[in-house]
Amino acid sequence: MKIYGYGVELHRLTEDNIELVRNHRNSTTINQFMDFREHITEEQQLLWFNTINNLNNNYYIIIHNQTKIGLIYGADINWDTLETGNGGIFIWDTNYWESEIPALASILLTDTSILLGLKKTYIKVLKSNKKAIAFNKMLGYKLCENQFKDNQQYELEITNYQNKREKLLKYFSSIQHKKPTIYFDENNPTDAFYLNLIKQQPLKNQQLFNIKLI
Repeated sequence: MKIYGYGVELHRLTEDNIELVRNHRNSTTINQFMDFREHITEEQQLLWFNTINNLNNNYYIIIHNQTKIGLIYGADINWDTLETGNGGIFIWDTNYWESEIPALASILLTDTSILLGLKKTYIKVLKSNKKAIAFNKMLGYKLCENQFKDNQQYELEITNYQNKREKLLKYFSSIQHKKPTIYFDENNPTDAFYLNLIKQQPLKNQQLFNIKLI
């Protein structure tokens, strides 16, 4: 699966990119913002990939101007309750930390959640990470009740995001807001599952994207 929109590309994580992700995830630049900060080995990374490479997890490499700059994900999806149990993003290219690209990647992935009929997303953010907290509140996330630990849980009702979406897109006026395009491989079981889900969604949700087959 590949998603193009708002000047950003999201390519579903494949095994040939997991070492790229591991090396950046192990860097002090990134792991200072993570709850788990121990060194991740090649074996651990491969084991992790084999557990998340399925229809309940969507991990994407973020690409801008043909450069791989970070990772964004919606994981632990419960298709019965239509909830994403764990969402997140990290940008390893520090040139993009103060740019609008991370926000646009998040908008693009959240639009995909609407397309798939998901209703709620949960994330965890260290309470010391003020920039991430402000960023997620902009998208519509709210702090869950009884969050006393350093790694605090937030939730996003998709309806809350939908109420903010047009205002968000207008805020990023420098980007050409053409309808995003999502590419599916019919021969891929996960892609086929998503395609079937999309066909069951209201037409207004389906119309958020151009849907193409590869």
